[in-house]
Amino acid sequence: MLYALLEGAAEQLELSSDDIGGTLYARPGGNTSIVLFDAVPGGAGSPVRIAAALDRVVEAALHRVATCDCGEETSCYGCLRSYRNQSHHEDLARGCALEILQPLLASGPLTAVPH
Repeated sequence: MLYALLEGAAEQLELSSDDIGGTLYARPGGNTSIVLFDAVPGGAGSPVRIAAALDRVVEAALHRVATCDCGEETSCYGCLRSYRNQSHHEDLARGCALEILQPLLASGPLTAVPH
């Protein structure tokens, strides 16, 4: 899901995918958060823009993984893979991203928690 969001944000907000990054943060209690950050030295405000347009970003991420032709148990450069995440290619599954993103849009307006 992280990489789908990053690609959706790049596409929807016309950002260079090299200018934004993300990571997973294990929280106490077993929950996991997604942390998005500027990859530009000094920052360019991209996470704030992503938060303001979160519904559109999630919609673009969902469209990217829903319309790809690769198998749901895998991924490709058309949906989740990039040069920057090549060490994770074996772990990326388009179907898992679909399972998370579809209910997000169905649940109503999305809000981001800035830190």
